Amino acid sequence: MKISPQALAELFKEMDLFETIPYPVLEKLATHSNIRKKKPGEIVFQKDEVGNALYVILEGAVRIHDHDYVVAQQAAGSFFGELALLDEGPRSMSVSATTDTTLAVIGRADFYSVLEVFPGVMQTVVGMLARRLRQQTERLVEQLRRREEELTRLVEVRTAEVVQQKEEAERQRAQAEREKQEAEFQRNRAEQSERFKQQFLANMSHELRTPMNAVMGMTNILLQKQPREDQLVYLDSVMRSSKNLLTILNEILDISKIEAGKMELEHTDLSVEKILEQVVATLRYRADEKNIAIEVECDPALPPVLVGDPVRLQQILLNLVGNAIKFTEKGGVKLAVQVTEQRAEACTLRFAVRDTGIGMTPEQAAIVFESFRQASGDTTRKYGGTGLGLSISKHLVELFGGTISVNSEVGRGSEFSFSIELPLSEHTVVAEQEGVSAAMLEALRGIRILVVEDNHYNRIVASETLDLKIPEVKIEMVENGAEAVEICKTERFDLILMDVHMPVMDGLEATRRIRESNSAIPILALTASVIKTEIQKCYDCGMSGWIPKPFIDSELFGAIYAVLHEGKAPMPELPEPATDAPLSGETEAVDLRFIEELTGGNEARIRKYIDLYLESVNTNLPGIETALSNGDYERVHRLVHTIKPQFRMMGLEKTGELAAVIEAAIAEQQPAEHIQQMVAHLLKNMRRSVDDMGPAA
Repeated sequence: MKISPQALAELFKEMDLFETIPYPVLEKLATHSNIRKKKPGEIVFQKDEVGNALYVILEGAVRIHDHDYVVAQQAAGSFFGELALLDEGPRSMSVSATTDTTLAVIGRADFYSVLEVFPGVMQTVVGMLARRLRQQTERLVEQLRRREEELTRLVEVRTAEVVQQKEEAERQRAQAEREKQEAEFQRNRAEQSERFKQQFLANMSHELRTPMNAVMGMTNILLQKQPREDQLVYLDSVMRSSKNLLTILNEILDISKIEAGKMELEHTDLSVEKILEQVVATLRYRADEKNIAIEVECDPALPPVLVGDPVRLQQILLNLVGNAIKFTEKGGVKLAVQVTEQRAEACTLRFAVRDTGIGMTPEQAAIVFESFRQASGDTTRKYGGTGLGLSISKHLVELFGGTISVNSEVGRGSEFSFSIELPLSEHTVVAEQEGVSAAMLEALRGIRILVVEDNHYNRIVASETLDLKIPEVKIEMVENGAEAVEICKTERFDLILMDVHMPVMDGLEATRRIRESNSAIPILALTASVIKTEIQKCYDCGMSGWIPKPFIDSELFGAIYAVLHEGKAPMPELPEPATDAPLSGETEAVDLRFIEELTGGNEARIRKYIDLYLESVNTNLPGIETALSNGDYERVHRLVHTIKPQFRMMGLEKTGELAAVIEAAIAEQQPAEHIQQMVAHLLKNMRRSVDDMGPAA
């Protein structure tokens, strides 16, 4: 059925989006609209297609989805695809018709040419975007809350079962030793349940980060494309809201870390005065928006450089000052630090954040530091937030060895204060942190490096990275430890980069042989096994240091510079060892951010490394399958270890973790059924990575 421009204009007039637009303008807009009809199940547009039009539903209904996950349903009178009006770019979701559906398609250029003098329409579009983002976020948070409640219920049910089993065992056996074993079993079960809870919170927070980073990234791109003044206001609002939500997600991660006992403080030089300046600079715009004053008061006796964790101290102060601004409508906020005790080696500081805000009753103040608690339900509804900021601050202050307290009066404001002791630094200024500097690379000019690596892929990555960064570098490459020992007998090198696990002769034995005749040459381990016991083996055989695979520039060149010019390699931070296989029903998608950073975005090198990865997978995948079917777990271990660094280079972090767990399981001779299940999932991930990146060029 053909729709006349007049009839279409009448339909537009009934919609909230166009209700303020004069009929002649709507009629003109109708003449620029294309009518499309879709049958049930037919795709309107696919995710990642470039969008340049707004879709208005005249009849029928559609579903907005990402594969099988349905985000929303929309019926006649509503519209979708509005993000394309802000900027041409890939669609973030797919849209399909659920019934016989008639759509009016309005191109972006036509939309602006007809409605350029009606900014209210664009305001409605941006408002819809913001509401949808909020609704999706609220739905995800609600799902998280429900899942936590379900886990709690399951833990309670299981705990009740365990207690019942314990009582039955005590009645049957009445033996003290059995009671002790049962108590130990219950303790382990409780600790495991707590670990599951923390892992769930952390995993969910990471999953929520992914779409949030996409929203922030796309908004930032739009902000860089010189939007109109009216668009700039709304885009700035979207960006600020996204940052607020990201702050909430970070708080969930922090509290789960704290409760799991994995939060540790750094001990480095810091300037308290600079930290206070940064806090105020970060939050000043929020104070300016509310037209309230914000000031800093520093004790003149404050030492210029102390030792502690500057990031966590700043986080505490950001939480406290941010809260003070949030709950203050008039007056001001004051951040003060006072030296309360000064000794030769340390000083005690009292930090205070005072505001003239709404204040609290004694009952409210008593619970304000509890997780997921705010002063009242009205506070949550009016001001938002998770109720985690103050709880995190309390835990961090306690990690510093201090205590935090609050004095408050309803209607007159609050003062949050804490005291901590920080050691005095031997330095008078805080040193600037540097990455890989030009001076550092120039100091390495012309050095001779021997790369000992059995994996073709890793040899190319190492040699290209060295050749691109170090001027006039000379590189020799061999494939195993025996060849390294032989070449060191006849040639001189300034440095050896030594793989650890290789056929014929491994890196540990090769290092011992080389050390018999050359005790001075620096030897750095290139290893994907970064657990403490493996690293200690590297030092025990005479290596000078180690670099984790896959490496980043600062780790590789920092270690090379250190052993050649400072006599000692830095100690990279050891990651937490993987103890459980990250198995799930889904495979992991490729993420090329690491390789893009490694290559500086060079498309030719990125494609080259992808092709090398695909070649490696296509070679190792059948080898792993054959070894698994033959029960040759030693060969499975060797092949998985060989390809493990390449997973991480391709952004397959969970697959890399799974490979590490498989290595450990084989080394510990765990049950074959368990190993087979993990290897099957690893092979599934490998096949998907091949599908994601396509055939080798």
